[in-house]
Amino acid sequence: MNLSLVRLLVTGFLSVLVSCAIGLMWVRSHPAPRMVRVDVGSLYEEQKKALSARLKPGMSEEEQKAIFKAATDYGTRVDEALSSAARECQCAVLNTAAIVRLPDTGESGIPDATDRIRQILGQN
Repeated sequence: MNLSLVRLLVTGFLSVLVSCAIGLMWVRSHPAPRMVRVDVGSLYEEQKKALSARLKPGMSEEEQKAIFKAATDYGTRVDEALSSAARECQCAVLNTAAIVRLPDTGESGIPDATDRIRQILGQN
């Protein structure tokens, strides 16, 4: 084989090898942000429906206070569940309502963790 052709092939191979190594180092030093999305609005809407079903005309003041306390406690529980989910996945938790625009496919590419939050809330 011609010596200049061998040099050309070796140079090309080394160039590709060095480019791959540089690309790998860049990808490892610049990881994609990790996040999940949660439809917080639907969680509160579900709770609102459940609490409004408990409201009845002529309720005593104590019963009304109990429902108000349940609503307040639910907000605290949701906050704790969101913190728990963030610890589990070691990622940021994003409210679905904060997503301004989706691609034409309708998929955000961000995993939905709303069901996991419902599970955590059900455990409490």
